[in-house]
Formats: sequence, structure tokens, C-alpha cells
Amino acid sequence: MDNETIESFYKSQKFELTNDLGNFYVSTIGNLSRCSIEPIPFSRRNFYKVSILKGTYRVHFADKTYEVENQALLFANPSIPYNWVPLEGSHTAIYCVFTPEFFHHFGDITAYAAFRAEGQHVIELDDKQFHEMEGVFLKMLKEFSTDYEHKFDLLRNLVFEVLHFASKTVSTSQKATLNSSASRRITEAFLALLESQFPIETTEQKLLLTTPSDYANALSLHVNYLNRTLKKTMGASTSALIQERIVREAKVLLKHSTLSVSEIAFLLGFREITHFSNFFKKMEGLNPTEYRKG
Repeated sequence: MDNETIESFYKSQKFELTNDLGNFYVSTIGNLSRCSIEPIPFSRRNFYKVSILKGTYRVHFADKTYEVENQALLFANPSIPYNWVPLEGSHTAIYCVFTPEFFHHFGDITAYAAFRAEGQHVIELDDKQFHEMEGVFLKMLKEFSTDYEHKFDLLRNLVFEVLHFASKTVSTSQKATLNSSASRRITEAFLALLESQFPIETTEQKLLLTTPSDYANALSLHVNYLNRTLKKTMGASTSALIQERIVREAKVLLKHSTLSVSEIAFLLGFREITHFSNFFKKMEGLNPTEYRKG
């Protein structure tokens, strides 16, 4: 299973990657027949995606499968691999993408069920609901093209509007099949434990859990069983999930704090700054100092 980055997504869509932290972008897919659109590969992304879809689709999220018959909202996040397959007929969509940094200090979007492992990631809409949500996405498109100095704050509010709508909406037509409730519970417990260590906002918040064994012990599981479960439900190893979350936090601290690189390394559980630098460069292609200056 492949991992897709925001950079590779922008390149595939021929979008210009900006230097704005969060890399928000909103775009459309218009009037495509099934023969003109390829299924999105089943993979994990390092960014969030919120879409409003019109048409018929089959959508897979880890161990859940959704059948979209007419129109729906779709919520994808960096923690869960997914793909969607267009079925018969024509298909249109409006979608926005952004990395976790887009909402740093602007609220916790992971608190919303649509972005949680146990939540509803696809919500079918009736015609009235579709037109209401389509209006919000059209407003995103309009505002994104302006030079308004606070447009990204407004765009965050519009994303929150969609999230609040989804939280209050119960879809009666949604068809989700869940496999392995035990695996799902373990995955949810792991993700909750991982997220409980973040964000790092003070020098008193040094990470206490940094290895797969740390998490397995905290969850009273054998480390190999935890790893097999996460491989099944998340498509990634325990180590990879921990490392990806640590590097996300490192990027925020490097861009938005006055902490030195050595202080950040210590808070993120690295004994030596060289270990942190090597880790960060392996993950991001730049050392921490280069990333901070970029």
C-alpha cells in the first residue's frame, strides 16, 4: 500500500504548492463519466480531505465499506487509509485538502467524529442537505480566489461548518460494514493514546511513549499483536504511525515556536540532537534547521 503526500497530490493535480503552513486548497471535479475517472488507490495520505460528491461510489476506509447511491460528504484523514471507486453514471465533486498544521491553535478537528477511527467517514445527503452543503463548498471556492487578508480564517470556519453539519446529521441510508470489532477497539485505543501526548505546548510535556513497546505495554498487549492489528486496520506499522505523528509535531514546533532544535529534540524523546536531525531528514528530506528557515 502506497503513502501519498500533500506534495505528490499537488503534483498529480497540477496545483502549485504554496509555502503556507497547512497547504489549503479547494478544487472541483466536474461532469466526469465513469470511463474518464480512475479509482483512487487504497493508501494513506499525510493530509486531510473533505469532499462533497455527487454520483454513485464505493468507498473503503480501513475495515469499513460505504456505498454512496446519490450524493454524500466524505471525510479523509492522515490516520486511516482509504480509496473510492466511481460506479455507473456521471460524477462531480468539490473538495478541499489541507495538512494538520492548517488548524494548529484553531481548534481540534480530531475531536469530530468524522475524523475519528470510529466515526462516520461518509455521510449520504438528501437533496436539501446536498444543496446546503454545496453552498458552503461553493463559498470556499469563491473565498479561496480572493485576496482578502483573513481568507484562511474564513476558510477554516467554513470547514468547521461542514464538520458541525456532519456531527449533527444521522444518515439513514448509509451502509457500512465493520470487520473485527476487537481490531477496531485496539486501533481506536492506540490512536487515542498517541494523540493524548500532543500538542507539545510547554517544556514540561516531554513525550513519555516513543516506541511500539511503550504503547503495547500501556495497552496491555503484546507488541507483535499490536503491530499486526495496526497493519491490518491502518496499513502501517506501529513504528511508522508513531514516527509520522512525531514528525508532524516537530514541524509545528520548528515553524511556530522559539524553542531551539535541541530543546525540540529533547521534548520529542530524542536523547541526542544528531538522532533527531537524522530522523527528521530521513522523514522530510531536510534537516530541522533547513526546514525552519524554509
